[in-house]
Amino acid sequence: MAGWIMANKEWVFSGIGLSVIGGIFFIFRKMVGNWITGQKGPQTVVTVNNLVRPQGNNELAGADLKSKIHILFIDDDAKFQVVNILKKAGWINTKRIKDVFNTDDAEVKCANILFIDIQGVGVALGFKDEGLGLALALKEKYPEKKVVIYSAESKGDRFHAALRKADSFLPKNAEPYEFQQLVEDYGKEIYPS
Repeated sequence: MAGWIMANKEWVFSGIGLSVIGGIFFIFRKMVGNWITGQKGPQTVVTVNNLVRPQGNNELAGADLKSKIHILFIDDDAKFQVVNILKKAGWINTKRIKDVFNTDDAEVKCANILFIDIQGVGVALGFKDEGLGLALALKEKYPEKKVVIYSAESKGDRFHAALRKADSFLPKNAEPYEFQQLVEDYGKEIYPS
């Protein structure tokens, strides 16, 4: 092989030769890549160590999940960026409202996952504990919904009933991936594949 390359080096290293070799390499790489990933259709199965694993379905299932799950952030802080980060990550049904004016609000009813800040929300419904009162009321009214409480405050009533009834809680300054991980985990619970 090396002898052939040396004998034909002018052709091999010319523009035409490089194009032909590059094209062959590209086609070969694409064929091998498709063979390895099993991209022959959505039902392709690859057997590895006697384990059967469908290929291509995980991405489809993730996209399908992202379009089914409705996420509502109840937060009076318009600068809270997690909402935008989730939307950019494909969670297209993610929305933020400043407060809830009625527990039968269409946005609340539609949401599968509610993220509730404990400060500055719940005021419209007169909850003395603001977001904690709102979170408790919504979880009691809609027990099937996932309720996540979050806050920038490190102080507060650690024994409030909302904290025991909520599905989870996070500090407001938690990394965005922590919010996204909760959404993914709860999404899989709500719509198991």
